[in-house]
Amino acid sequence: MPLNTCGFYLKRKRSVTTHDSHAIDEERSGGIQVIARAASILNALGAHPEGMSLGAIAQAVALPRSTVQRIVAALAEEGMVRSHGNHGFRLGPTLLRLVATVHSDIIAIATPFLQALCNETNETVTLARPSGRQIAIVHMVVANRELRVVPRFGLNLPIYSTSGGRALLALNSDDEVRRLLGGEFEPVTDNTVCDIGSLLAALHDVRQQGVAVEHGETLEGISSMGVAIDTLLGRYSVSLLVPTERLQRQLPALRTAILACRASLMGEIGRLDRR
Repeated sequence: MPLNTCGFYLKRKRSVTTHDSHAIDEERSGGIQVIARAASILNALGAHPEGMSLGAIAQAVALPRSTVQRIVAALAEEGMVRSHGNHGFRLGPTLLRLVATVHSDIIAIATPFLQALCNETNETVTLARPSGRQIAIVHMVVANRELRVVPRFGLNLPIYSTSGGRALLALNSDDEVRRLLGGEFEPVTDNTVCDIGSLLAALHDVRQQGVAVEHGETLEGISSMGVAIDTLLGRYSVSLLVPTERLQRQLPALRTAILACRASLMGEIGRLDRR
C-alpha cells in the first residue's frame, strides 16, 4: 500500500455492491425494529408503575415472551428497567433520571406562562404529567388571595376525576382509554364519574372544546379546568384549581385565559405531530 508524504496510508474506497447494499438495509431495518420493540416495552412499563411480569408485558406489546425476555434483559443491563421481585419489572433508575431531566426542562420553560396565567386569573395553576391511571403534579403557582387552593407538591390524583387528567385522556382514542381504565373505577367524591360510558362522553366534549372541566369530582368544594399540551418534551396538563362557586361565576373568562396559555406554551415548545 503506497505511503503519502504525510505518513498516512492511502486506501482506495471499495465500491458497494448490490449484495452489500441489501445487507446494510436488512441490518438497519432490524435495528429499527429492536428499538421500536424496546420503546413499546418501556411505554407499557410506564403505564404500569406498580410493575409488570414478563407475561403481562408480552401480552401488552403483542410480542413472544422469549423476545420480551431478551429485550428486557438488555434494557436491565443499561439500567432502563429493573426487577422488582414478585411485582415483576419496573422502569429503571437510568430512565427515571432522564425523565427527571425532561421534567426540569419543561418546568423551566412553562413557569413564566403558568405565572402569567395565575396573575391574570388570580387562581392556582398546576402542571402535571400522566402516570398510568394517575396524574402527578410536578409544578404549581399558587394564587395570592385569601381563599385559594393549595395542592400538595408531588400529589398523585386519579386521571379520570381531574380536569387535567381528562384533558390528557382525550388525547387518546376511546379504545386506548378503555384499555387503561377498564369499565368501572373508584369514586373519589359523591360527584365522581365512575363508569366508562359517562367518562367517554365527557372526553368527547373535551375534544370538541379543547378544555376539560370538573366540579367537585376530586375534592368536594373544589373544581378545576384543564388543558393538555402534547409536546416534544412529552404530554402534560395545565389546570386551574378554583373553589367551585367561583369557577361557575368566571367560567368563560377562565376558559379564554387557559386556552391562551396553552397556545403560548405550544408555540414555545413545539407540538408533537402524531398524525
